[in-house]
Amino acid sequence: MNDRAGTGTDRTLAEVAFHEGRRLQSDPNIRGVGYGAKLRGGIPSVGGSLVFLVREKLATPEAIARGSWPVPATVEGFPTDVVEVGQLAAATADRAPPAGSRGTLVATPLRGGTATMALGSPLPGPAGYGTLGGLCFDSVTNAPLLLSNAHVWGQTANTEVVQPIMATTVFGAAATPATLGTPAATVVTRVPTAMAAPIAFANSVSQTYLAAGGDADPLPFGQGATPVPGTTRTDSEQVTITAPTVGLPPAGRRFTPTVGWAYQRFANTSVMQASLTAARAQSKLLAARRLFTNAATYTSGQTVNLYAEIIPAAGGAPVIASSHMPVAFLYPLPAGDHFVPRLLRPTARQTVTTVVTQFTGFPAPSRVGNVRLPFVVAGAFTIDSDGLGAFQTATAGTLPTGTLALKLPSNLVRLFVPPSTQVILDIDLRASSGFGATALNSTGDTVVTATIPAAGSSGRTLVTLSASEMVEVQLTGAANAVLYAVTSNRASPESTAPLSYAASVPVSSLASGKWGGSLFVQAIDGGMTESANVIETAIGQTGLIADCLFTVS
Repeated sequence: MNDRAGTGTDRTLAEVAFHEGRRLQSDPNIRGVGYGAKLRGGIPSVGGSLVFLVREKLATPEAIARGSWPVPATVEGFPTDVVEVGQLAAATADRAPPAGSRGTLVATPLRGGTATMALGSPLPGPAGYGTLGGLCFDSVTNAPLLLSNAHVWGQTANTEVVQPIMATTVFGAAATPATLGTPAATVVTRVPTAMAAPIAFANSVSQTYLAAGGDADPLPFGQGATPVPGTTRTDSEQVTITAPTVGLPPAGRRFTPTVGWAYQRFANTSVMQASLTAARAQSKLLAARRLFTNAATYTSGQTVNLYAEIIPAAGGAPVIASSHMPVAFLYPLPAGDHFVPRLLRPTARQTVTTVVTQFTGFPAPSRVGNVRLPFVVAGAFTIDSDGLGAFQTATAGTLPTGTLALKLPSNLVRLFVPPSTQVILDIDLRASSGFGATALNSTGDTVVTATIPAAGSSGRTLVTLSASEMVEVQLTGAANAVLYAVTSNRASPESTAPLSYAASVPVSSLASGKWGGSLFVQAIDGGMTESANVIETAIGQTGLIADCLFTVS
């Protein structure tokens, strides 16, 4: 394409287009000026031309009558082309940015500059997220449309598209063991295969966020600490970050690493340096999160209605529904080889049915005598300690046939429970002294310490702990205490309404069998994962929290 006219002008085609666009910016009919190949019958001609975009094509007398500039055959020696585009409008009504204040809708509008993904089927390989490709318009309705690649949004029609990303396939490898404590001990993480990628992504973002200083940025710090006169040229900058290796994955966990920044400014006259070492606190956390289904079992033709509640931790993202993006990942059990994601949208608070999980007595393989913990009960509870426990027959009250009670060790006893708002321990404390029970949530915060009541008529005591979220109960002074039963209740107990969200999945999208659901929550401002989806499930072992369970028959 020849970019200069043949009349001696010094201006290029692009420069003339820019000049004409500025000159005609108030024209009532000409909406813009560009440049490109002139089309004749839809076929591009050889050579470049000035392209005038008009609301409608007008003959010269009519254009003059309407106050518009009549487009000549040439401008400064360049041929012209007139393209009718109709009435143009802003592509979106809500011009809020994708981070920070987004308006009332989580996914509207999508804007350039922030990664996006579709909540469709997982894509193979390192794909499943990316950026917008451009803007286009429906040829019939003129509705504005956004364009991206198949590796970003997939090829499944009518799937939801969101920003920021909850990448489903950023990492293809399974979660790897980490180390924890001094001396180092191996921590094995067990998660459904398909969920390894979302977890790895959430944890890597959290690691980067903490190492780079959370809401701070090491570059402005270094620049401010190494001022230079206006005559000094800065050729390059370098920041070296020193941060500890994290044992338990930090996404959504209370964690404050000490991080060092070493900044260097390479100027034309000298190399200037500044350093800073400080604790960098994780701030995007949740005090509680809950996920419910409207039934425990579903059959063909029904719909799984999902309902979630979250309570942001103090100092975290705002207590505003539009400031958080909850995504439910549903996966088949025990295979966990794929998942069905659903974006949950803000809704009014709903009445939920309390989810009860419990056991009474320790069944086989328990047998009378000492036992090295951990011991798993009902597939949902784990009792663990560094000390030895002992199974024995009931010495207070009765137990179901074929089950035993557990005499607890003197060491700290850790009871891992399903996500709960109430935990009730049925325990004989008559031979123990100084017994205490404290509950932790998935963030790792202590949320409640139990008040220990007097023993009942059978000699057994019901110790009750209540909080917005509990995943672990720690027992101290438990030597000679005998545990008989544990009940976990999950409800919506707060008098002040939590942030509430809802979504639905047709049963036709789910295979028959047992399903688990995990709720991932991101802060809209910055895209940080707020939910702690991987927690300890025994000493030296971590796993994915199943926030809800249901069956498709």
